[in-house]
Amino acid sequence: MLNPVQRRFSVCGAGRWLLLQGAVWAGPAVAQSPFAVEVVSYAPAPGQFVNQPLFADPAAALGPPSSGGALNPGAAQVVSLGGFGGALTLRFAEPVRDDAANPFGLDCIVYSNAFFVGGDPTRRWAEAAVIEIARDFDGDGLPDTPWYVIPGSHMLLPAAHLYTQTWDDDPADPTWPPADAAWLPPGVTGLWTTTSYRLPGELEVPVLVHPAGASAIAEVVYGYADISPTARLGDLNGDGIVDDPTIPPELFYTRPSDPFTVGVTPGSGGGDAFDIAWAIDPYTGEPANLPEFDLIRITTAVHAVYGILGELSAEIDAVANVRAGRLGDLQNDGVIDWEDFAMQAACGAGPQRPYPPSPCRVLDMDEDGDIDLHDFGLLQREITGPGGAP
Repeated sequence: MLNPVQRRFSVCGAGRWLLLQGAVWAGPAVAQSPFAVEVVSYAPAPGQFVNQPLFADPAAALGPPSSGGALNPGAAQVVSLGGFGGALTLRFAEPVRDDAANPFGLDCIVYSNAFFVGGDPTRRWAEAAVIEIARDFDGDGLPDTPWYVIPGSHMLLPAAHLYTQTWDDDPADPTWPPADAAWLPPGVTGLWTTTSYRLPGELEVPVLVHPAGASAIAEVVYGYADISPTARLGDLNGDGIVDDPTIPPELFYTRPSDPFTVGVTPGSGGGDAFDIAWAIDPYTGEPANLPEFDLIRITTAVHAVYGILGELSAEIDAVANVRAGRLGDLQNDGVIDWEDFAMQAACGAGPQRPYPPSPCRVLDMDEDGDIDLHDFGLLQREITGPGGAP
């Protein structure tokens, strides 16, 4: 029997089901690419952009981000998922692996057209989407493991957030949205539904305002797509100015920004990064213990319309595999120094006592789930930066 999330691709009415069966686009299978290379399926929900060529081509999410900017994303080519339940499934050529040595212990980054309102990183223009991951062992585009959910900051048990929205193709009928025929995805007829995880009402706003105000340091909303800006290629400090015009996207857009800290981490490409280890079973809340994935599904998880601004709808620019790092090198700069050691001391809680998952995971040198004296000793042996061993 299909679970409610699987049913969203089969109970949408005959016309909708046929559309989804045929909605498969393939990009070039680029071996070793750090970015998604294939569109497995694209099923937008109603929205103001789903019939506009600049926003309705799912291939826009393949390869590196097209542009970006923390202060003003401009007219970057992105794909719109439409309103609640609109979904995009992508595939990587090579599996994305759970690697504690990655910067901040993070494994994958989703890029979008979110931006800081007025340049203030505590005010984010965001249209949150839920991230799910799975493994396709036989390469047929279908998950051979269950879909596991990245719960993020606001879903303790994802199954409790399941929500179904009914739509119809008659704008004159006030019973079901949309009220504008131009918002109807291509090919839909009659009644159909979208079912997915719906985030709490506090996130169903176009601007996420940090409750601590402009002085906030620790981020409180994380683990979702389309909530953090994409930096311009070569902008090393998130100020909108390109500092290194020679850096290739494969290097720049594969270093994550710390999702637990306000703003864009210097030297990163921005975006919304997550750790595979965060993935859980949506019904039990138990850890997925998934070592790797190659399928990622991104689904609009907010449901609201704001007048002339239109609906909240996630727009996706790219998805990237994080460039491998080295245990102990918190800054992923190729040098382990006393700054890394100082952060390890701040993370250390003692034997069998868990530490904050980011950025501390990369400092768990023996990868046993805690940071204690054994980890301190291992890191000291690796220090090669100023004051360390040659």
